[in-house]
Amino acid sequence: MTAAKAIRRLPLVLALDFDKTLTTHDTISSVAAVAKRIHPERADFQWFVSEYMKDYDAFEHAWTANNKVSGSETKKDRACLDKYLEAMRPVEQTSLLRVSSHGVLAGVTADDLFAAGRAVQFRPGAARTINHFLRSSDIDCTVCIVSVNWSESFIRGALSANGVDLEGPNSQGVDIYCNDMLFDAETGLSTGQLPSTMVVAGDKVNAIDAVKRAIAETCGHSPFLVYAGDSLTDLPALLDANVGLLFGDSSSP
Repeated sequence: MTAAKAIRRLPLVLALDFDKTLTTHDTISSVAAVAKRIHPERADFQWFVSEYMKDYDAFEHAWTANNKVSGSETKKDRACLDKYLEAMRPVEQTSLLRVSSHGVLAGVTADDLFAAGRAVQFRPGAARTINHFLRSSDIDCTVCIVSVNWSESFIRGALSANGVDLEGPNSQGVDIYCNDMLFDAETGLSTGQLPSTMVVAGDKVNAIDAVKRAIAETCGHSPFLVYAGDSLTDLPALLDANVGLLFGDSSSP
């Protein structure tokens, strides 16, 4: 049996990062801009970026100082990578708490976010590739987006506008695992609260592992995993995948 035929007989999980993997640019600022257009009096998004970078720089300084092995060298292996990425959790959670406490995203609807997502541009060929797996009758494939983005509706709007077959008769649909703002059940407006569901690399790994376990319980064996990502937050998932696809816009290391 060839490797290709063996893969075809296994269930497949195609797990994809969103920002700068599927998209041509980072879209977090675009999510924030939805509410800013409705409430222009709110703090500019760049202030939140600056505050985040202050926290990140302080974390980097402390981590480097506390994790010397010898001289100026720091230990570099998988265990150290996972420890480093998990140690960033307070930085990421503080950032989301800052966004929530300032009500940056309050007062918008899911439809507002979906419409804003429709302006997002995907990399050439991204939608065509996703549709191949969604519509394939030869491969039992689960497609999911695993992202630290702030809105499922925004992501679905981008998928729809770029031609991903979300609801076609032959489509298996796309599952999305991301942070998502809370909405008032009566008004349909965002409360501005943004729970920290997907903030560090370990959260992505855990989400993918849960998908794999659910499939294994159904079919009796673990699925073949293909993961595509572009950043340090994606690295553990890329390393864990049977096939890891690293995206980037330059050849620099």
